[in-house]
Formats: sequence, structure tokens, C-alpha cells
Amino acid sequence: MALDEEQEPQDMAGTGGTDKAAETTEEPEPNRFPWMNDTLEWGVRAQPGKRGLTMRDLNVGSYGEVPESSSDMSRRPRGAFPISGIPRTDLYALSAKVDLWADNAVDLYEEAIQRRWMGHLEIAWDEITPQPHEYELAMRQLCTELAQQASIETDLIGQWLHKMNYAYHEVKTFLASEIFDSGRHYTIFRHRALHNGGSLGLESAGQFNRRMIETRPGWTEVSVFLYLVRGPLTLLLHRIGEAYARNKADKFLFRKCLEDKARHMAYGMAHVKYAVENRPEGFGLGLSNLMRGVERDLVQDLKDPVLWEALAIIIGGSVDNIAEGMAVVEDFKHRYIEDYLKRMQWAGISKTEANLSPDLSAFLRREEQASAGD
Repeated sequence: MALDEEQEPQDMAGTGGTDKAAETTEEPEPNRFPWMNDTLEWGVRAQPGKRGLTMRDLNVGSYGEVPESSSDMSRRPRGAFPISGIPRTDLYALSAKVDLWADNAVDLYEEAIQRRWMGHLEIAWDEITPQPHEYELAMRQLCTELAQQASIETDLIGQWLHKMNYAYHEVKTFLASEIFDSGRHYTIFRHRALHNGGSLGLESAGQFNRRMIETRPGWTEVSVFLYLVRGPLTLLLHRIGEAYARNKADKFLFRKCLEDKARHMAYGMAHVKYAVENRPEGFGLGLSNLMRGVERDLVQDLKDPVLWEALAIIIGGSVDNIAEGMAVVEDFKHRYIEDYLKRMQWAGISKTEANLSPDLSAFLRREEQASAGD
């Protein structure tokens, strides 16, 4: 039966009216969920910026404190309350900030997710009309080379990513976005090579690819190879593809990949510079000495004629104009070695023409040799 509106309800114990209830001091109810009090910091307010609530916006209070090293071998998000008795889920080889850090990683991650693009939809594939057979073969060879470079990058980062401690989630998430970019580049260049009844070209010589995959000392050494040695060459190939493309679709394809690659290199260069500046004196010299064997492998790849002949055909427009195209290719090689030296020096690695591999130095002295020949 419903209570009369004017009737005083009785308490659950049936002990009567409100006067007695008011006189009773009840014990507070014990907390039934004690884990609710387990937090390192409560009440932190993250304010969204003009780009929304970004990872940098969330780095406030203790949640933004990046440790110099971490002994936590779980997958606990940085700032979560640790509990005892949790077994190790991994043994992170990279558990010091100097092993992988770059201050720009947090912003590069945001850029990566905000500038993501879909090649299968955004590239106007119908605009890529068939070109003369020799030009198409050359373009397919360039795309095959870039697809292989992308696949190497995916595998290379993948074999190091799981070794990185979750205390540095900014770097881990950025590198995850780079793997996604590399996977997209692989598929896009493979699509381009096979478009219009095409075919894939020849596998590259691969000496430097093997050097990167088999490197074990640390992520910083791998970063030097991937971002300061291979990276400038990849950028150069993208620039050539965009500059000499014969349609808007190809220009769009190479330009978008170029933007992605520039972002990848921004992290890699910043990390190497950070590592050189924060490790004991002499680390940069050690990296410079390490390059002796690396440059020998690089020379072997640069001497392989297939890629360079393909580029010369693309630049010249045909096999008949390959000589004109090859002159431009030689200039590009010169620019690549110069860029390599500048990036190494910017990162704090003493690499100059004086301690450069003689075979690589020859690319820098090409103009002098040509003048002497005249």
C-alpha cells in the first residue's frame, strides 16, 4: 500500500519517527571498493588546445614526468598506480630515456594522426595513363625500390618497438604511427608499379638493408642508419618522383610520402642528437667510427646501376635521353652525400669529407674530376 502523503515514513528497522533518527549517529559505511583510492594523483585537469585534447595536453602533473630510467617491466601506463606481485610481462632492453627519447616525438605523433591519408581513395588512379614502355619500366623500378625500403623500415622498427619501456609512450606511439606509414608506402608503391598492367622491378642490392636489420648495439645506432644514412636517400627519391612525375596523381603520391618521411626523419635526427648530448663523452666519436663499415655497404648499393639508370630514364624521359638524365642523377648523388654529412654533423657526430669513405668522397669531387677531364 502506498504511504499517505501526510504520514511519517518509518525507518527500515521499524523504530519510529524522525526525532529518534536525528538523535542517532550512524557509523560511515565502509568503502566497498578500496581500489578507488589507489591513485598517484587525483584531480589533474587537462585542458584541450586548439587541436583538441592532444598527448602533450595530457602531460600535466605527475603524468607528464618522464623518468630518466624505469625499472618497471610491466605494461603499466605511465602514471597508473603500481601494485605488488605483478609478474614481469617483458624485459625491456630500452629502459633509459637516453636510449630512445626525442622531445618532438609527442608532437610528431599528433601530426601523424592528423595528416593521415588513404592512398587507395585519395590518389586519382584513373589519371595515371600508360606512358611509353621504357618510361613505365623505369617508374616501376623506382616504385619497387621504394616499396622495399618501406618494408625494411616496417620490420626494422617492429623488432625494436617491443623492447622499449612504456615509461616512454610518446616515442612508442609515434613509432607505431611510423610503422603504419611505412606499411601504407609499401602498398602504395606496389600498387603504382602494378597499375595499368604493370609489373614489379628488380630487388635492390640490399647490402645496407642487411646492415640495418642485423645491427644489435642499440636503437640509437639503428636510428643513425635508418634516419641519417638511408633517410636522406629516400627523401631524394621521393623528390625526384614528384619533380619528374607526368601526372597529378603521381605528384600527389610522391609528395604525401615525402611529407611522411620528413616527419620520420625529424624524430630520428632529434633522438640521435639527444643521445649524443646526454651520453658520456666519446659516444659521438664511437658512432663516427662505426660508420666505416656502414659506408662500405652503402657504396656497394650506390654502385648498383639498376636504380640509377631507371632514374636517368625518368628524368630524361626516354632511353634516348639517358645521358642527360644521368648527369642529373650524378648531381643528385652529390647532393645526397652532402646532406648526409650535414645531418651527421647537426646530430653531433664528427663526420666530414676527411673521414668519409673514399668511394663516397668521389661523389663530392665529381665536378672537379669532370673539369680535370676536360
